[in-house]
Amino acid sequence: MFASLRQLHWSVYALAFASGVIMTGFMMLIPLLPAYSEELGFNEYEIGLLVAAFFIGRVLLQFPLGILSDHIGRRHIIWAALLLFAFATTAYALTETVSVMIALRTLQGVASSAFVVGAQSYINDRTPSRSRGLANGVMSSAINIGVIAGPVLGGALSVAYNIRAPFWVGGALGLVCFFVTLSIPHLRHPHGPSAPWADIRPQASRLRGVLSTVLCLPALSLSTVHFLFMAGLGIFLTSVPVLTAILLSWSANLIALALALNGAVAAFSSPYLGRLSDRVGRVKMMIFGLVVMGAQGLVVFLHPGTPITLAALTLGGVAAPAYFNSFYSLQGDLTRPRERGALMGFVGSFGEWGSIIGSSLITPLVWRSVNVNAPMAVNAGILAFTVVVVLLLRATLKRQVGRPTIQKS
Repeated sequence: MFASLRQLHWSVYALAFASGVIMTGFMMLIPLLPAYSEELGFNEYEIGLLVAAFFIGRVLLQFPLGILSDHIGRRHIIWAALLLFAFATTAYALTETVSVMIALRTLQGVASSAFVVGAQSYINDRTPSRSRGLANGVMSSAINIGVIAGPVLGGALSVAYNIRAPFWVGGALGLVCFFVTLSIPHLRHPHGPSAPWADIRPQASRLRGVLSTVLCLPALSLSTVHFLFMAGLGIFLTSVPVLTAILLSWSANLIALALALNGAVAAFSSPYLGRLSDRVGRVKMMIFGLVVMGAQGLVVFLHPGTPITLAALTLGGVAAPAYFNSFYSLQGDLTRPRERGALMGFVGSFGEWGSIIGSSLITPLVWRSVNVNAPMAVNAGILAFTVVVVLLLRATLKRQVGRPTIQKS
């Protein structure tokens, strides 16, 4: 395993570091936003819109930014994303107006989607298929470390200094990431040595080419699977804190511990799961992740007691990295560099809609119409259905995007 890690190009680790730091900077703001908003006198609707603005930014521009990365290069998108993240995060500390904060939150979402599209496409460009799962596993591990470290650091800074301090630190971390990624080497541009503005303006023929890439059967199959998974994940993340608090009488500290243990297992296991996807196949590992997440949801639904539920949430940390590592690597396997950013942006945006629908529509609707426990049953049903979809589309999910199927004798 360690020998395989040493064989990865060092730029993978540079981007993983940036991903982890950016996630730390993002997550340390999450627990502070409600208190910060209340301190400034925002009402509940404004707070809700402030939280939702981040996801609006991710959904709206992920696809166009993916297309742009195919034409001007991944590094330019990555650098612009990090600078935008640093600016938007720092500016939080300088404003007290809700409309400005919502705009900044939207810019954070744009920066996040741009970085994900640019970095994941760059890693898939840089890494051969035999090591692609491991490389994505390293990225996933860094992100999960950031998820754990962010809230702790944000809370510590706000207590030690003031509630604005984490915003300053988050902006500084964005600049650190920018300077680190300046060193990653240039890759040969898929459209030639240069891409002047005149060549990247929307044109009918180019638009048809992009649409044919993202609307072909393999791409639509990837989008469908990811939409379903993200809908289930959105339900899970929204329901678990409420469900464990009501049915198991868990305190906020115990819920935080369960989520931290889940993230720790994900961070530790991610490179190994990525390497396993290189060896046993992407689709098999995606199914494994779906099954584990569904089983985890069923345990929470049945709530057999604190020890078993806590163990299920802890061990269930392998589910998300098993799926994501394989899924991102599969996109790299099935695409050529000149279409990779567009596809990843389209599929990513499609998946974001799944998480939004799962968390903000399905979960509250089922809560009100059935009971607080019911969303976890829906979650397990969606993930089981996703497994069936993956099995039915198994051959399609292995077909090269944008290329006709070649029959071998």
